[in-house]
Amino acid sequence: MNNVKRIYLYILFAVFAAPLMAQQDHIGDGLMSVASIAGETKTADSPQDSVQPATVQSLPLWKQKLYYGYNFDIYYHGDTRSIRKENGWSVSLTPELGWRLNERTHIGLRIGGTYSNTATNYSLAVLDTTFSKDLRIQSGSWEVTPYARYRLKTLFNGKVGVWLEAHLYAGMEFPRVTDGDVKGTDYDGLKHSVTYGVQLSPVITYQFNRKSTFQIFFSILSLGYSGTTFCYSDPQLGKYNEHTNDVIIFSGKLRNLIANQFTPGLYGLKFGVQKSF
Repeated sequence: MNNVKRIYLYILFAVFAAPLMAQQDHIGDGLMSVASIAGETKTADSPQDSVQPATVQSLPLWKQKLYYGYNFDIYYHGDTRSIRKENGWSVSLTPELGWRLNERTHIGLRIGGTYSNTATNYSLAVLDTTFSKDLRIQSGSWEVTPYARYRLKTLFNGKVGVWLEAHLYAGMEFPRVTDGDVKGTDYDGLKHSVTYGVQLSPVITYQFNRKSTFQIFFSILSLGYSGTTFCYSDPQLGKYNEHTNDVIIFSGKLRNLIANQFTPGLYGLKFGVQKSF
């Protein structure tokens, strides 16, 4: 009889008590999983201190100071000057590498290239006869730009920065006439041109987080000086190099815009992103 009672108790334990204990184990495993997902697993012997995220000051010096970026400029333009009429578009990409001297002063270097495609109409007067020439010009150029910028003001809890940037630039452009007769135009015998100058212009930045900052260059509001040397390859033209220069006061692009000579898209603006390591 006692054996029967024991067997009966074993059956009751197997039916009711064992599943309950297994369920408790699953509940315990679930709680441990939730604690792990939350970022810390608590045990009776583990400390209650949470792990703090790394601060900017805890990073190596080069990660605090060094940054890189990429800037782009895409625009359409039109020119209704009396000598020639132009319309076309261009796209530029300019990577950069910079160093934060402090929170308000940065220095850096940009090296970039531009591709443009322009349709030009020349109105030429020869022996009291005016006739037109249509050209299609494609050109590629590159430019090196060392710069320094200073932050004038911050807005919206430091998210927005207003900067004044000064930079030098030098580069070369290689035009190629793909359609039309160049004879009698500015492109007759032109091999390449060299540009150089200095510019002072405002920059607006918006800091998304520690690693990403959006920036807009307002080159259309720039001050400075620019020069261009046109280099010709045909000695029969009687000229090898021609020089032009211009004092930039609120940018020639802006002056042309006010005079209704240009129909800009994003003309005179450049956008970019700076990234911290």
